[in-house]
Amino acid sequence: MKRFFSKPFAYAACFGTALTLFFAWSLLAVFVIPREMEEPEAFDTIDFSKFTHPADPEPPTEPESEPVYILTLPSDEPDKEPPESETDGESTTEAVTVPAVEYPIITENSYLDEHISITITTIRRYGSNFHVAEIKLSEPAYLKTALAKDAYGLNIKEKTSVQARRVGAILAINGDFYGANEKGYVIRNGIIYRQSLRPTDDKRRKYFEDLAILWDGSLLPFDEQTTSISDLASMGAMQVFAFGPTLIKGGKIAVDADTEVGVSNPSGNPRTAIAYLGKCHYLFVVADGRTDESKGPTLLELAQVLRELGAETAYNLDGGGSATMYFNGRLVNNPCTNWNDIHEREVSDIVYIGY
Repeated sequence: MKRFFSKPFAYAACFGTALTLFFAWSLLAVFVIPREMEEPEAFDTIDFSKFTHPADPEPPTEPESEPVYILTLPSDEPDKEPPESETDGESTTEAVTVPAVEYPIITENSYLDEHISITITTIRRYGSNFHVAEIKLSEPAYLKTALAKDAYGLNIKEKTSVQARRVGAILAINGDFYGANEKGYVIRNGIIYRQSLRPTDDKRRKYFEDLAILWDGSLLPFDEQTTSISDLASMGAMQVFAFGPTLIKGGKIAVDADTEVGVSNPSGNPRTAIAYLGKCHYLFVVADGRTDESKGPTLLELAQVLRELGAETAYNLDGGGSATMYFNGRLVNNPCTNWNDIHEREVSDIVYIGY
Protein backbone atom coordinates (compact mmCIF):
# COMPACT_ATOMS: atom_id res chain seq x y z
CA MET A 1 0.00 0.00 0.00
CA LYS A 2 2.82 2.35 0.89
CA ARG A 3 4.39 1.65 -2.49
CA PHE A 4 1.11 2.57 -4.23
CA PHE A 5 1.22 6.07 -2.79
CA SER A 6 4.76 6.64 -3.96
CA LYS A 7 5.16 9.44 -6.50
CA PRO A 8 5.08 7.41 -9.78
CA PHE A 9 1.89 5.58 -8.81
CA ALA A 10 0.29 8.73 -7.42
CA TYR A 11 1.03 10.63 -10.63
CA ALA A 12 -0.38 7.78 -12.72
CA ALA A 13 -3.54 7.61 -10.60
CA CYS A 14 -4.12 11.36 -10.83
CA PHE A 15 -3.48 11.38 -14.55
CA GLY A 16 -5.82 8.43 -15.12
CA THR A 17 -8.56 10.06 -13.04
CA ALA A 18 -8.18 13.37 -14.86
CA LEU A 19 -8.25 11.64 -18.24
CA THR A 20 -11.40 9.71 -17.30
CA LEU A 21 -13.15 12.87 -16.10
CA PHE A 22 -12.15 14.76 -19.25
CA PHE A 23 -13.41 11.94 -21.46
CA ALA A 24 -16.71 11.80 -19.55
CA TRP A 25 -17.11 15.57 -19.82
CA SER A 26 -16.40 15.46 -23.55
CA LEU A 27 -19.11 12.85 -24.08
CA LEU A 28 -21.60 14.85 -22.03
CA ALA A 29 -20.74 18.06 -23.87
CA VAL A 30 -21.20 16.45 -27.29
CA PHE A 31 -24.23 14.25 -26.68
CA VAL A 32 -26.08 15.47 -23.58
CA ILE A 33 -25.45 19.02 -22.35
CA PRO A 34 -27.53 21.61 -24.28
CA ARG A 35 -25.38 24.37 -25.67
CA GLU A 36 -27.09 27.31 -27.33
CA MET A 37 -25.01 29.02 -29.98
CA GLU A 38 -25.16 32.62 -31.18
CA GLU A 39 -28.31 34.69 -31.36
CA PRO A 40 -30.12 34.52 -34.74
CA GLU A 41 -29.23 38.16 -35.40
CA ALA A 42 -25.61 37.09 -35.69
CA PHE A 43 -26.30 34.84 -38.66
CA ASP A 44 -26.44 35.73 -42.34
CA THR A 45 -29.80 35.62 -44.10
CA ILE A 46 -30.12 34.75 -47.77
CA ASP A 47 -31.70 37.50 -49.87
CA PHE A 48 -34.59 36.00 -51.80
CA SER A 49 -35.85 39.21 -53.41
CA LYS A 50 -34.22 38.37 -56.75
CA PHE A 51 -35.89 34.97 -56.81
CA THR A 52 -39.49 36.18 -56.58
CA HIS A 53 -41.75 35.45 -59.51
CA PRO A 54 -42.35 38.40 -61.82
CA ALA A 55 -45.66 40.15 -61.36
CA ASP A 56 -48.38 39.48 -63.91
CA PRO A 57 -48.30 42.11 -66.64
CA GLU A 58 -51.07 44.69 -66.84
CA PRO A 59 -53.77 43.68 -69.34
CA PRO A 60 -53.40 45.64 -72.60
CA THR A 61 -55.76 48.57 -72.98
CA GLU A 62 -58.00 48.48 -76.03
CA PRO A 63 -57.23 51.25 -78.57
CA GLU A 64 -60.08 53.71 -79.04
CA SER A 65 -59.82 53.48 -82.83
CA GLU A 66 -60.38 49.75 -82.84
CA PRO A 67 -64.00 48.67 -83.35
CA VAL A 68 -65.61 46.49 -80.72
CA TYR A 69 -67.17 43.29 -82.03
CA ILE A 70 -69.86 41.37 -80.18
CA LEU A 71 -70.20 37.69 -81.03
CA THR A 72 -73.85 36.74 -81.59
CA LEU A 73 -74.73 33.08 -81.78
CA PRO A 74 -77.31 31.99 -84.38
CA SER A 75 -79.84 31.24 -81.68
CA ASP A 76 -79.61 34.74 -80.24
CA GLU A 77 -82.31 37.21 -81.27
CA PRO A 78 -81.18 40.56 -79.88
CA ASP A 79 -83.72 42.67 -81.80
CA LYS A 80 -86.75 40.65 -80.78
CA GLU A 81 -88.58 41.38 -77.56
CA PRO A 82 -88.74 38.34 -75.28
CA PRO A 83 -92.21 36.78 -74.99
CA GLU A 84 -94.29 37.77 -72.02
CA SER A 85 -94.55 35.25 -69.28
CA GLU A 86 -97.73 33.23 -69.06
CA THR A 87 -97.77 33.84 -65.32
CA ASP A 88 -99.18 37.38 -65.46
CA GLY A 89 -95.81 39.01 -65.70
CA GLU A 90 -94.25 37.16 -62.81
CA SER A 91 -90.75 35.86 -63.45
CA THR A 92 -90.33 32.09 -63.52
CA THR A 93 -86.57 32.28 -62.99
CA GLU A 94 -85.45 31.12 -59.57
CA ALA A 95 -82.18 32.38 -58.08
CA VAL A 96 -79.93 29.54 -56.96
CA THR A 97 -77.58 30.39 -54.11
CA VAL A 98 -74.44 28.26 -53.85
CA PRO A 99 -73.15 28.25 -50.28
CA ALA A 100 -69.57 29.46 -49.89
CA VAL A 101 -67.02 26.82 -49.00
CA GLU A 102 -65.88 27.17 -45.43
CA TYR A 103 -62.17 26.39 -45.11
CA PRO A 104 -60.38 24.57 -43.72
CA ILE A 105 -62.01 21.23 -44.39
CA ILE A 106 -60.49 18.76 -41.94
CA THR A 107 -60.99 15.04 -41.52
CA GLU A 108 -59.04 12.48 -39.54
CA ASN A 109 -56.60 11.97 -42.43
CA SER A 110 -56.91 15.09 -44.59
CA TYR A 111 -56.73 18.86 -44.61
CA LEU A 112 -57.83 21.29 -47.29
CA ASP A 113 -57.91 25.06 -47.60
CA GLU A 114 -57.23 27.63 -50.32
CA HIS A 115 -53.45 27.04 -50.23
CA ILE A 116 -52.74 23.66 -48.65
CA SER A 117 -53.97 20.16 -49.41
CA ILE A 118 -52.82 17.17 -47.31
CA THR A 119 -53.95 13.58 -47.57
CA ILE A 120 -52.51 10.85 -45.34
CA THR A 121 -52.67 7.16 -46.16
CA THR A 122 -50.95 4.10 -44.73
CA ILE A 123 -49.65 1.43 -47.05
CA ARG A 124 -47.89 -1.83 -46.30
CA ARG A 125 -44.79 -2.93 -48.17
CA TYR A 126 -41.88 -5.23 -47.29
CA GLY A 127 -43.37 -6.15 -43.93
CA SER A 128 -43.51 -2.50 -42.81
CA ASN A 129 -46.13 0.21 -42.42
CA PHE A 130 -45.48 3.37 -44.45
CA HIS A 131 -47.38 6.50 -43.45
CA VAL A 132 -47.58 8.67 -46.56
CA ALA A 133 -48.64 12.33 -46.51
CA GLU A 134 -49.28 13.72 -49.98
CA ILE A 135 -48.98 17.52 -49.97
CA LYS A 136 -50.01 20.07 -52.59
CA LEU A 137 -49.29 23.75 -51.99
CA SER A 138 -50.22 26.91 -53.83
CA GLU A 139 -46.66 28.16 -53.18
CA PRO A 140 -43.53 26.68 -51.57
CA ALA A 141 -43.52 29.20 -48.70
CA TYR A 142 -45.84 26.89 -46.73
CA LEU A 143 -43.06 24.28 -46.49
CA LYS A 144 -41.05 25.39 -43.44
CA THR A 145 -38.71 24.24 -40.70
CA ALA A 146 -38.46 24.93 -36.97
CA LEU A 147 -35.80 24.47 -34.28
CA ALA A 148 -36.36 22.92 -30.86
CA LYS A 149 -37.16 25.62 -28.28
CA ASP A 150 -36.74 28.17 -31.10
CA ALA A 151 -32.98 28.06 -30.45
CA TYR A 152 -29.98 26.99 -32.51
CA GLY A 153 -27.35 24.90 -30.72
CA LEU A 154 -26.09 21.46 -29.75
CA ASN A 155 -28.31 19.00 -27.86
CA ILE A 156 -31.25 21.41 -27.70
CA LYS A 157 -34.18 19.04 -28.13
CA GLU A 158 -37.96 18.80 -28.02
CA LYS A 159 -40.44 16.24 -29.23
CA THR A 160 -41.64 16.68 -32.79
CA SER A 161 -45.22 17.11 -31.54
CA VAL A 162 -44.18 19.84 -29.07
CA GLN A 163 -42.35 21.82 -31.74
CA ALA A 164 -45.24 21.35 -34.17
CA ARG A 165 -47.83 22.66 -31.73
CA ARG A 166 -45.71 25.69 -30.85
CA VAL A 167 -45.37 26.82 -34.48
CA GLY A 168 -48.95 25.89 -35.42
CA ALA A 169 -47.95 23.16 -37.86
CA ILE A 170 -50.70 21.31 -39.66
CA LEU A 171 -48.32 18.48 -40.59
CA ALA A 172 -44.79 17.86 -39.33
CA ILE A 173 -41.99 15.31 -39.48
CA ASN A 174 -38.63 15.20 -37.73
CA GLY A 175 -35.67 16.81 -39.51
CA ASP A 176 -32.00 15.85 -39.69
CA PHE A 177 -31.16 16.19 -35.94
CA TYR A 178 -28.48 18.76 -36.79
CA GLY A 179 -27.90 19.37 -33.05
CA ALA A 180 -26.20 16.01 -32.57
CA ASN A 181 -23.30 17.15 -34.77
CA GLU A 182 -20.87 20.02 -34.53
CA LYS A 183 -20.29 20.30 -38.29
CA GLY A 184 -22.28 20.22 -41.49
CA TYR A 185 -24.29 22.90 -43.26
CA VAL A 186 -27.40 24.19 -41.50
CA ILE A 187 -29.75 26.56 -43.32
CA ARG A 188 -33.27 26.99 -42.02
CA ASN A 189 -35.90 29.30 -43.52
CA GLY A 190 -33.16 31.20 -45.33
CA ILE A 191 -30.96 31.75 -42.25
CA ILE A 192 -27.40 30.39 -42.50
CA TYR A 193 -26.70 28.93 -39.06
CA ARG A 194 -23.66 26.77 -39.80
CA GLN A 195 -21.13 26.81 -42.64
CA SER A 196 -18.59 24.19 -41.55
CA LEU A 197 -18.13 21.09 -43.67
CA ARG A 198 -19.14 17.65 -42.48
CA PRO A 199 -16.17 15.30 -41.95
CA THR A 200 -15.92 12.65 -44.63
CA ASP A 201 -14.32 10.14 -42.24
CA ASP A 202 -16.91 10.14 -39.43
CA LYS A 203 -16.97 6.57 -38.09
CA ARG A 204 -20.45 7.05 -36.59
CA ARG A 205 -22.12 7.74 -39.89
CA LYS A 206 -21.17 7.40 -43.53
CA TYR A 207 -20.74 10.63 -45.48
CA PHE A 208 -23.66 11.31 -47.84
CA GLU A 209 -24.93 14.23 -49.89
CA ASP A 210 -26.88 17.11 -48.34
CA LEU A 211 -30.29 18.25 -49.51
CA ALA A 212 -31.35 21.82 -50.33
CA ILE A 213 -34.94 22.98 -50.71
CA LEU A 214 -34.70 25.91 -53.11
CA TRP A 215 -36.79 29.08 -53.31
CA ASP A 216 -39.06 27.55 -55.97
CA GLY A 217 -39.76 24.50 -53.79
CA SER A 218 -37.61 22.04 -55.74
CA LEU A 219 -35.28 19.57 -53.98
CA LEU A 220 -31.59 19.60 -54.84
CA PRO A 221 -29.16 16.95 -53.51
CA PHE A 222 -25.58 18.25 -53.43
CA ASP A 223 -22.10 17.52 -52.05
CA GLU A 224 -20.73 19.87 -49.38
CA GLN A 225 -17.21 19.27 -50.63
CA THR A 226 -18.01 20.83 -54.01
CA THR A 227 -20.84 23.24 -53.14
CA SER A 228 -20.14 26.28 -50.98
CA ILE A 229 -22.54 28.30 -48.86
CA SER A 230 -22.22 31.14 -51.38
CA ASP A 231 -23.24 28.70 -54.12
CA LEU A 232 -26.32 27.78 -52.11
CA ALA A 233 -27.15 31.44 -51.48
CA SER A 234 -26.90 32.19 -55.19
CA MET A 235 -29.31 29.32 -55.91
CA GLY A 236 -31.77 30.51 -53.28
CA ALA A 237 -31.56 27.67 -50.76
CA MET A 238 -34.38 28.01 -48.21
CA GLN A 239 -33.49 24.85 -46.23
CA VAL A 240 -30.43 22.60 -46.10
CA PHE A 241 -30.29 19.19 -44.40
CA ALA A 242 -27.12 17.22 -43.73
CA PHE A 243 -28.12 13.58 -43.28
CA GLY A 244 -28.86 11.35 -46.24
CA PRO A 245 -28.49 9.44 -48.36
CA THR A 246 -30.27 10.69 -51.44
CA LEU A 247 -32.82 7.97 -52.21
CA ILE A 248 -34.01 9.05 -55.65
CA LYS A 249 -32.34 11.44 -58.07
CA GLY A 250 -33.71 12.32 -61.48
CA GLY A 251 -36.46 9.75 -61.06
CA LYS A 252 -33.97 6.90 -60.53
CA ILE A 253 -33.17 5.01 -57.33
CA ALA A 254 -29.80 6.20 -55.97
CA VAL A 255 -29.14 3.52 -53.29
CA ASP A 256 -28.57 -0.21 -53.32
CA ALA A 257 -29.01 -3.15 -50.96
CA ASP A 258 -25.73 -2.40 -49.18
CA THR A 259 -26.44 1.30 -48.45
CA GLU A 260 -27.00 2.03 -44.76
CA VAL A 261 -26.59 4.89 -42.30
CA GLY A 262 -23.74 4.31 -39.84
CA VAL A 263 -24.31 1.37 -37.51
CA SER A 264 -28.05 1.08 -38.16
CA ASN A 265 -29.61 -2.36 -38.48
CA PRO A 266 -29.05 -3.36 -42.13
CA SER A 267 -32.27 -5.41 -42.21
CA GLY A 268 -34.51 -2.41 -41.55
CA ASN A 269 -35.24 0.58 -39.30
CA PRO A 270 -37.86 3.27 -38.73
CA ARG A 271 -37.37 5.88 -41.46
CA THR A 272 -38.31 9.45 -42.38
CA ALA A 273 -38.07 10.82 -45.91
CA ILE A 274 -39.12 13.82 -47.96
CA ALA A 275 -39.87 13.55 -51.69
CA TYR A 276 -40.61 15.88 -54.59
CA LEU A 277 -43.18 14.87 -57.23
CA GLY A 278 -43.56 18.14 -59.11
CA LYS A 279 -44.13 21.86 -58.61
CA CYS A 280 -45.30 22.37 -55.00
CA HIS A 281 -46.17 18.67 -54.80
CA TYR A 282 -44.45 16.65 -52.06
CA LEU A 283 -44.52 13.51 -49.98
CA PHE A 284 -43.62 13.23 -46.32
CA VAL A 285 -43.10 9.54 -45.54
CA VAL A 286 -42.49 7.92 -42.15
CA ALA A 287 -42.11 4.14 -41.88
CA ASP A 288 -42.60 2.35 -38.57
CA GLY A 289 -39.95 -0.15 -37.49
CA ARG A 290 -38.50 -2.25 -34.69
CA THR A 291 -41.89 -3.66 -33.71
CA ASP A 292 -43.58 -7.02 -34.15
CA GLU A 293 -46.07 -5.38 -36.53
CA SER A 294 -43.58 -3.42 -38.63
CA LYS A 295 -39.93 -4.40 -39.00
CA GLY A 296 -38.87 -1.19 -40.72
CA PRO A 297 -37.58 -0.92 -44.31
CA THR A 298 -34.05 -0.90 -45.61
CA LEU A 299 -33.01 2.23 -47.47
CA LEU A 300 -33.45 0.41 -50.78
CA GLU A 301 -36.98 -0.65 -49.80
CA LEU A 302 -37.78 2.92 -48.78
CA ALA A 303 -36.50 4.20 -52.13
CA GLN A 304 -38.53 1.60 -54.02
CA VAL A 305 -41.73 2.67 -52.26
CA LEU A 306 -41.04 6.34 -52.97
CA ARG A 307 -40.37 5.61 -56.63
CA GLU A 308 -43.61 3.63 -56.78
CA LEU A 309 -45.39 6.72 -55.44
CA GLY A 310 -43.97 8.88 -58.24
CA ALA A 311 -41.04 10.65 -56.56
CA GLU A 312 -38.60 12.45 -58.83
CA THR A 313 -36.26 13.37 -55.95
CA ALA A 314 -36.24 11.86 -52.45
CA TYR A 315 -33.98 12.21 -49.43
CA ASN A 316 -33.54 10.24 -46.22
CA LEU A 317 -33.83 12.27 -43.01
CA ASP A 318 -33.04 11.13 -39.46
CA GLY A 319 -34.70 7.81 -38.66
CA GLY A 320 -34.66 5.23 -35.91
CA GLY A 321 -36.34 6.46 -32.75
CA SER A 322 -36.52 9.98 -34.23
CA ALA A 323 -38.89 8.97 -37.06
CA THR A 324 -42.13 10.81 -36.25
CA MET A 325 -45.13 12.16 -38.15
CA TYR A 326 -47.56 14.62 -36.56
CA PHE A 327 -50.83 15.71 -38.12
CA ASN A 328 -53.49 18.07 -36.81
CA GLY A 329 -52.81 17.51 -33.11
CA ARG A 330 -51.95 13.81 -33.07
CA LEU A 331 -49.16 11.36 -33.84
CA VAL A 332 -49.71 9.38 -37.02
CA ASN A 333 -47.01 6.72 -36.60
CA ASN A 334 -45.61 4.66 -33.74
CA PRO A 335 -42.16 6.09 -32.86
CA CYS A 336 -39.91 3.34 -31.53
CA THR A 337 -36.32 3.45 -30.29
CA ASN A 338 -36.01 -0.07 -28.89
CA TRP A 339 -37.99 -3.12 -29.93
CA ASN A 340 -41.72 -2.54 -29.22
CA ASP A 341 -40.90 0.41 -26.93
CA ILE A 342 -43.30 2.99 -28.37
CA HIS A 343 -42.53 6.55 -27.31
CA GLU A 344 -41.66 9.85 -28.95
CA ARG A 345 -38.02 10.92 -28.93
CA GLU A 346 -36.88 14.51 -28.55
CA VAL A 347 -35.17 15.93 -31.65
CA SER A 348 -33.49 19.18 -32.60
CA ASP A 349 -35.63 20.23 -35.57
CA ILE A 350 -38.72 19.56 -37.66
CA VAL A 351 -39.95 20.03 -41.22
CA TYR A 352 -43.55 21.16 -41.39
CA ILE A 353 -46.46 22.49 -43.40
CA GLY A 354 -48.23 25.54 -42.03
CA TYR A 355 -48.69 29.30 -42.02
